Amino acid sequence: MDKKQCKVKVVIRVRPPLKQDVKTCVSASSDSVQIFNHRNVKENIQYQFSAVYGMESTQLQIYTDCVKPLLPKALKGQNVSIFAYGPTGAGKTHTMLGTSTNPGVIPRVINGLFEMIEENKKIEGDEWQYKVTFSFLEIYNEKVQDLLEPSGSDLPIREDAEKNILIPGLARKEIHSFDEFKMAFGPASNNRTVAATKLNEHSSRSHSIVQLTVTKSKPCRTLYGKIYLIDLAGSEDNRRTGNQGIRLKESGAINKSLFSLGEVVDAINSGLPRIPYRNSKLTRLLQDSIGGTCHSLMITNIAPEEKYYYDTYCTLNFATKSKKIVNNTAVRETIGIVKPVPQVRKASPVVRESEAKVKRPRLDCSTDSISSDVGPSLSPLMKRQEQWEETVNKRLQELESNLITQMKTIHTVLPVDVANGAQTPKTKAIQEMQRQLAASHAQLKELASRHMVSPPPVQPVAPVQPEKQILSDKTNTEKAELPKPTIQKFERPIGGIKRKKVEEFSCSPLFAPPPGRLKKKNFVSTACASNLKESTSGSKENVTKEEKKAAEKPEKALLNSASQQKRNEEFIQILNTSSVKDLQSLQTVGAKRAKLIFEWRETYGSFTMADDLKKIPGFTDKTVQKLLHSNLVTVT
Repeated sequence: MDKKQCKVKVVIRVRPPLKQDVKTCVSASSDSVQIFNHRNVKENIQYQFSAVYGMESTQLQIYTDCVKPLLPKALKGQNVSIFAYGPTGAGKTHTMLGTSTNPGVIPRVINGLFEMIEENKKIEGDEWQYKVTFSFLEIYNEKVQDLLEPSGSDLPIREDAEKNILIPGLARKEIHSFDEFKMAFGPASNNRTVAATKLNEHSSRSHSIVQLTVTKSKPCRTLYGKIYLIDLAGSEDNRRTGNQGIRLKESGAINKSLFSLGEVVDAINSGLPRIPYRNSKLTRLLQDSIGGTCHSLMITNIAPEEKYYYDTYCTLNFATKSKKIVNNTAVRETIGIVKPVPQVRKASPVVRESEAKVKRPRLDCSTDSISSDVGPSLSPLMKRQEQWEETVNKRLQELESNLITQMKTIHTVLPVDVANGAQTPKTKAIQEMQRQLAASHAQLKELASRHMVSPPPVQPVAPVQPEKQILSDKTNTEKAELPKPTIQKFERPIGGIKRKKVEEFSCSPLFAPPPGRLKKKNFVSTACASNLKESTSGSKENVTKEEKKAAEKPEKALLNSASQQKRNEEFIQILNTSSVKDLQSLQTVGAKRAKLIFEWRETYGSFTMADDLKKIPGFTDKTVQKLLHSNLVTVT
């Protein structure tokens, strides 16, 4: 994704005075605005901008010169943001909405967008498909509310992996013409909060945002473009507006969000690493528009009357700072990839008849197929081992039963040779069966040893008998049953401890406690107290002083060991020589603590011992103890 830089375009629009013969403090030219200097009335302050529109400017002129050139960028998969800024009563809503006879920016953008789409279809034909959806919301008292489908709930603001701002749960409506937009936008506009003040009869009490999403797609490629049309509420001086009660609370929320917007602009211009977008819902939504990935246009509205001098002065200063912001625009597109043709599986080789009779069950690694008698505390690895052992022994039983069946078949099918001791085809077949049985036992024994499974005991293979003796023992062979192989399981201790067999208890003690003793958090069962009498017969009274000293010796030896002293010295060296970034490599030391350690060291000198950390303001005894313990440092 290629990114290109572009500055925020700022234009000024001066509204006509509301009354005739009123003193004005603003004079405008094609690209500059002048107001008198309140510190020296004989001097004027001049501001330079991309364009300045005086009192005679029209809605069509604003749209044609500033807004219309940005619409093709949305059709190319880029984001566009157009918002009106200024004090209350400066004409922001009139610029964005206008009237039925003199429409503003929002209706002209919708109409112009569909006209461009129709022109592109005539040129491109049916190669591209277009889809336009729009959403309408407001920020009222720091709450994001949907105006298309009002529910009164505060909608959350999220950010996806590509740093795009989105609002889950916000209603979207697909439109195909300006008339469809008008039918949906009209009722939604009535849901916006508007009230009368001393300065404005239809003052906006919230920030409103119209979001248009343009999708341009063709096979294997899709472009996504967004257009934000934002009508900001104006900053208010409650001494002049006369706000009380609810109006006072609304103006407080508006001024707070606009103050946060000024903080964001100052942080971007100062190059700070952290931009306070999250201080307000408004700045969070404008994250794409200011310092984000949009082509941004800021239409600054000012009032020319002298009584609005201070508001005009502050607005022009903010506009001057905003025009320095640089956005990184990018094309948002999705390129489809043709899926590869699946390969045809080769035919499996011919299976021998003896192998085809023995159906080998498939080893399933999933834990869902395990029988319910397995303890719930077993880990998935132990459950797989349980299933594998059962499968191996089952295969062994089936193999033995198959061989016995074949031996019985040989007795009935092959002819009997009466000659004693003669090597008949029947005796040769029996020897072959015995050889296969012995080979299968050896193979399964080797396989079980690799996977730590105890192989079943091998049945002794009887020597080959003469034909007559075999026939006489035929009935006994049919009645006899092979003993079932026993399943032996293993404990799985941690580390290199040798394994030992467990005959009665099938679960590992690492995952399920033995039935003799019950353990819970902060609780030890006394069910086995009788078994522990011998080990706990010696009480504290019987412990001598020599035994106490002997018990304390290993701890002191550990504290005074050479390796521990070396670790302590390395810790002190890190504190005295590391930078703020390197100090953060210590456990429980973040950026804030690392900065405090570094500043204390630069002010008071090097650390001589680990306890010197307690001298740092903000480092309590508990904090220092946890820090030393986490970094394996001991204090003698």
